[in-house]
Amino acid sequence: MNTLRLLLLEDLDKEATDLISFLESNNYEVVRVSNAAEAEKEIKNRFFDVIILDIMIDGKPEGIELAQRMNRQGVNIPFLFLTSMQSKAVFDEAKLTNPMVYLLKPYNELELLYSLELAIESCYQQSNSISFNDKNAVLSPAYLFIKKKRSVVKVDVDCINYIEVKEKYCSLACNDGVYLIKLSLTKLKEMLSNPDFRQVHRNYLINVKKIKEIYFEDNLIILHDGEQIPFSERYKNAFIKDNTIFR
Repeated sequence: MNTLRLLLLEDLDKEATDLISFLESNNYEVVRVSNAAEAEKEIKNRFFDVIILDIMIDGKPEGIELAQRMNRQGVNIPFLFLTSMQSKAVFDEAKLTNPMVYLLKPYNELELLYSLELAIESCYQQSNSISFNDKNAVLSPAYLFIKKKRSVVKVDVDCINYIEVKEKYCSLACNDGVYLIKLSLTKLKEMLSNPDFRQVHRNYLINVKKIKEIYFEDNLIILHDGEQIPFSERYKNAFIKDNTIFR
């Protein structure tokens, strides 16, 4: 599991400290900056999953101006405004930058967490695969963003050992634990679209990088962690056909 990296633009130390403490307790790694110039430098130097922008920085609308520049430069990171500005004129100007959410201070903690989750969902355009249910996720090419209790966790796709169907859910066995997603195996396989994941049984999808041994006569796959996965005849034949070493 990877923590979600969040960029926070906030010039008031007390508000920044309180917000950072809350977000870090909910699986976010927070990088705080106190002006737009610092924010732009951070955005150029590393990846962020989501950004929170205050609007008024040292008496100037730097949050909106930063959002405008991000749009012009094609920076594709979901962002939301968290501000004390209630002016309709300010809101109308901020709205033109296409933020995911516009929240007013003092913020409601649960509303903020849900807003961050929805921002990630909207960015990856997977509205059919996430809700406030504990067992849903948003998928990107490299990560699964999985809802867990009151937060979202980021799971590196490469860390998934195998995926197993369990009734209406898919169980993702990862290096650091097991996660449940309310999606069919067929749908998840389609969304992953990753050649490293091969179906070996009607109930199993495995990461081929995690295979230690294959016992074809016993219809069995052993993973590096010792996990034993059944290998059905139907999928075994396709696997052999696609891998010339076994012919």
